[in-house]
Amino acid sequence: MKKKPLIILVLFSLLTVGAALWQGYEAATLHSRLDEIDRKAQINRLLELSLPRVQSELNRLLTEERNKMAPEPDFSLAIYPMPQGGKADFNCGYFLLTPGALLVPPGEEGFGHVLSSATVVMNTMRRKAFNPSAPIYDPTKPSNYDSRTHLPVFGVYEANDQDFSQPMKAKGKPGPFFAWNYKKNLVYMRSIPTTHGCAAEGFIIDADKLATHLLPMVEPGLKEASIDFVEPGEHANLSPLPLVLRPGNSVELSDSEARKDAMRGTVAATWLITLISIGIIFGLLAFYTRMERRRSDFVSAVTHELRTPLTSFALITDLLRKKNTPQEKLEEYHETLYHETRRLAHLVENVLGFARLSRGKVRGRCDNGPCRELLDKAFSKITGRLRDAGFKTHVTHDKRCDMITLHTDLLSLEQILTNLADNAVKYAATATAPAIGISIVRTHNMLGIRFTDNGPGIPEELQKCLFRPFSRSARAEQGRKPGVGLGLALARDMARSIGGDLVLEKSSDAGTTFLLTLPIGDKIS
Repeated sequence: MKKKPLIILVLFSLLTVGAALWQGYEAATLHSRLDEIDRKAQINRLLELSLPRVQSELNRLLTEERNKMAPEPDFSLAIYPMPQGGKADFNCGYFLLTPGALLVPPGEEGFGHVLSSATVVMNTMRRKAFNPSAPIYDPTKPSNYDSRTHLPVFGVYEANDQDFSQPMKAKGKPGPFFAWNYKKNLVYMRSIPTTHGCAAEGFIIDADKLATHLLPMVEPGLKEASIDFVEPGEHANLSPLPLVLRPGNSVELSDSEARKDAMRGTVAATWLITLISIGIIFGLLAFYTRMERRRSDFVSAVTHELRTPLTSFALITDLLRKKNTPQEKLEEYHETLYHETRRLAHLVENVLGFARLSRGKVRGRCDNGPCRELLDKAFSKITGRLRDAGFKTHVTHDKRCDMITLHTDLLSLEQILTNLADNAVKYAATATAPAIGISIVRTHNMLGIRFTDNGPGIPEELQKCLFRPFSRSARAEQGRKPGVGLGLALARDMARSIGGDLVLEKSSDAGTTFLLTLPIGDKIS
């Protein structure tokens, strides 16, 4: 064996061994990866089961606390009475913050003192009483202070009809309750418009104590579940409070050990298959080497067979050129030339037939039939492929096409559409809702098939060489998209070989449209 095939054999063997080791490693670590997938799926499932129960319990607790309060406060009283039924253990205290003062129920003076000293919370309550969507008061920002008085700016109050010499009265119905938090201070309040501005009424919630009432509603399988305030970038899943139920990372997988035992057989089978594959590859390499030897023998044999008729041609044509051939020999020479020509033609035909089979080349054929029937056959081959890739497909027919027949190579048409579909899967699958539109239109003497996607479009600099073989965009190179840049070139050549053409009709950020034209036959009688 020559040195070059030996080097190829060694490199192929090393690649095979590396692939076998990688396959074995993948099989050996399959159990741990499946466990991780199952763990995440189980956590998500238990979280989905827990959230409705936790949310229902939270709604019940908040409703009970709200129902203890009067429909609206009586601003004519000098005090804020304790709501009926007292307060729950997670309720730090009720409050009524008017534009002039902070009122708390009798006996809650300590709570009132602590609340009034929380500057950020008090100022934010004033802001949100006027506008519930107002941001948290930040004393470090200059915009929160009046540049003239250097006092905090609480918000904008309606002052046109205010008369502070008159008693404060409610000016409208209280708004809905809403919640917000600053650090560990969780405020649940509503806004009440008054003649002197907007008042805030509600209560402060102890989130840790509230969590002790909610956590028993969580599925027991979530051993590390917790309820806490929302972190930046995180979404609350317990409305209306800014709280989130976190499932934690610990969950019990009851079938883990049983699956591990079952996986042992799978791992062993994988290793066995890997070793068998190595043997098969080496066998194929040996077979390839033998085929290479047979190919060399075939070339030698063909060369030898070609030399004989060519030698006869050279001798006889030389004699005929000199014009000194005896008359009785002419018939013999003509017969020899005829037989040698037939022999050479037969040999060439055999060689071409062998090459055609080696390349897998199939002769074209012509399919005749109603236009819509043939097109539906071709479309059925690609719609399934597009659906599997996550695309929505919509096919529209020109009714005039139902009246004509189509003469085309159905296999070539299917290959053209398949190449277009593969291109769409490669480059248009990044769309928010990937879709393909196929419309059939009839022109004067051609049938047009528009293939449209909603992908990012084709760069203008690439459109000029789009149908050039081995032409690939920088985006395809960077994204490591599969393919060598032959799909569209082959599709256009196939279209032209069956009497049609394939062109890029338009391309923009909204998508790309290719137009495939085919010759049409006669009208259906």
